Amino acid sequence: MQPTSNTYDEFASQYTKMMTAQERAGMEPGSNMSRFLQVVGDVSGLSVLDAGCGEGYLSRILVSRGANVTGIDISPRLVEIARTKDPEGKITYQVADLSQPLPAYQDHFDLIASFFVFNDVSDYRGFLTTLGSVLKRAGRLVLFMNNPYSLVVRGHITDYFAASGQAFPYRGMTEEGVKVHFYHRTLEEYLDASLASGFELERLVDVPTPEGSFKRRDDTLIPLGYQFPFFTILSLRKVEENG
Repeated sequence: MQPTSNTYDEFASQYTKMMTAQERAGMEPGSNMSRFLQVVGDVSGLSVLDAGCGEGYLSRILVSRGANVTGIDISPRLVEIARTKDPEGKITYQVADLSQPLPAYQDHFDLIASFFVFNDVSDYRGFLTTLGSVLKRAGRLVLFMNNPYSLVVRGHITDYFAASGQAFPYRGMTEEGVKVHFYHRTLEEYLDASLASGFELERLVDVPTPEGSFKRRDDTLIPLGYQFPFFTILSLRKVEENG
């Protein structure tokens, strides 16, 4: 049976330890977070939703850059930890399932940023529908995600199409004690769902993964010296209604 939800609550301490180490290391030029923030752009004065905020790593970065930040996550334990890391209460944190409607935030946010969350969501269509509903007209949604094609060359799947909807463990995170999973879906499915939720594609960025930036395994299909984007950033804009 395929899992229907991720249990980050169960591994909240291990996940927080992993993210704390990443935060202390900072944002080196060319890192995933620095590339993501380049696409996100200037957030000063904007009302921003950190969709799937976890223990608040991205939320803290966004508020330090002048945004008014709301962080929402399905994990109560991670949200509790995020609040302890924001003693001045600069960030509004809330526990909620972003695959379900959030009428209290209808047309509220200028921007939604979501870092390494989209692949974890079972009901990705509901997730996109909710995010579309809480954005203002012409607001942006920026998603950092696994490149669906990379799952073949990384040895996670052998059939790009037939594996759609299946769940797979994050091997690197499992080795860190965080036994959670992601769902594979085709890029076509992700983009079709985005368009159906009222978005248009503004930009697609393939993130370089040079040799040495990933753990090469026995089933990795990329020959030494070759590059393939393991990650992708989607920048989507909410379509303005006519009239």
